[in-house]
Amino acid sequence: MDITTEWLSTKILEFIAVLNTCLSETSFAEDRPIYADDIAAATDWLTRLHKGEQASSVAHEIIEPATAKQFTDYWRQGVWGEMESAALDALQSYIRASLV
Repeated sequence: MDITTEWLSTKILEFIAVLNTCLSETSFAEDRPIYADDIAAATDWLTRLHKGEQASSVAHEIIEPATAKQFTDYWRQGVWGEMESAALDALQSYIRASLV
């Protein structure tokens, strides 16, 4: 299946929604700036799609090991860290399954 801009945008927005929940609900103040940075990085993907970048290009970047490192290098604490990690795993899994 070809990855469409609309499909990928929806998946990224779902990921951002989880990050927003983590940002607003975490009880660890030191993690808030990290969630804000993560939201900015994911928003960059949306912006690039909006500007016409190929969805497959953005999708490949999302599944790169460097992206997983960016979002998990500093462990976010508590259930919110687990939520973000699970959401990234799900996003990457959806993309990988769609690239087959």
